[in-house]
Amino acid sequence: MRRLVLAGAVMLGMTAPAMAEAGQATAHDGSSIYFEVHGSGERFLFLGPGTAAARAAALPGQELMPEVFELMAGAKQAYIDALGSKYRLIFIEYPGVEPKLYTLTPSAVARDYLAIADAAGAAEFAYAGFSWGCVTGLQLALRTDRLTALVCGGFPVMDGIYDDMLATTRAMSEGPASLYGLESDAPENGRQFLTYYEGLRSFDDRAVQGALDMPRLSWIGDQDLPTLNGEPLTHMGEVIIRNRAELEAAGWDVRIIPGRNHLDAAAPDVQGAVIDEWLSEVFR
Repeated sequence: MRRLVLAGAVMLGMTAPAMAEAGQATAHDGSSIYFEVHGSGERFLFLGPGTAAARAAALPGQELMPEVFELMAGAKQAYIDALGSKYRLIFIEYPGVEPKLYTLTPSAVARDYLAIADAAGAAEFAYAGFSWGCVTGLQLALRTDRLTALVCGGFPVMDGIYDDMLATTRAMSEGPASLYGLESDAPENGRQFLTYYEGLRSFDDRAVQGALDMPRLSWIGDQDLPTLNGEPLTHMGEVIIRNRAELEAAGWDVRIIPGRNHLDAAAPDVQGAVIDEWLSEVFR
C-alpha cells in the first residue's frame, strides 16, 4: 500500500528535515527496523506507518523517483513543524524494505511496535495512525497498557471493513490492482498485508471495546469511499457516521472531517491539525 501512502503525503513546505535521533529495533523475524525520533516535547508520540516514512525506502517493484523522496521528506517535516514542539515524535520505517510475506501478523506487528518504543526509550506513549496505521494501532492498544492516548484515522474502529481489506490485499497479492484509483503492482507487498488481514478473520471489534480504557479518537473524512479496481467497497465515512453514538457511548471521541476523502485526509496538514487539536485537549 506504499503508493497509497505516497499519494496522501502532501507537503506543507519544502523545508529541510530536522536533525533526527536515528535508531534500530529488532523485528519479530530478526530484521532491523529503522526509526527516527524528532521533537523537543516531554511526551512521546508514536506515528504509525503511513503517517510519514523515516527514509522513504522503496519496496521491490515500487522504486521512488527523487522528487517522491523529496515529497516524503517534506511530509515528515510537516509533522515535525506541527507537533515537534510538544512531543517526541517516533517515525518508523515499517514493515521495511523486505516484505514479511507470511509473518506480518497482528501480534507480530504489535510486538514490533513495542520493540521500537523500547529502543526509542518510550516507556509510555501516545499513538496516532491512519488507514492501516489505525488498524495496527487498535491491535496494539489491545495488547499493551503503555498507551497514554490512541488516535485512529481513516478506518472504522467499530464494524471495520476487514472483509473488504481481505479482498483488496488478495487482489494486490495476485498482480496489478488499483486502490482508490492508485495503481499497485507489487505482489510481495500485497502478500504481506494479506497475511495481516488473514490474522483478523475472527476479530470482533465490537466485542473488544470494553478492553480499551485510554483516551481515544476515531476520525475520518465524510467522503471516504474506498474502491478496488474501480469498484466501490464499503463507505468508511458512512460507517463511522452511522456508529457515532455507539462509539461515543463506548468511550471514543469522534471527529468527522467534511468534504475529505481518504487521500485528502491523509495529508500532513489535515492529520497534524486533527492530532494536535485532540491531544491538546487530552493532555491539557
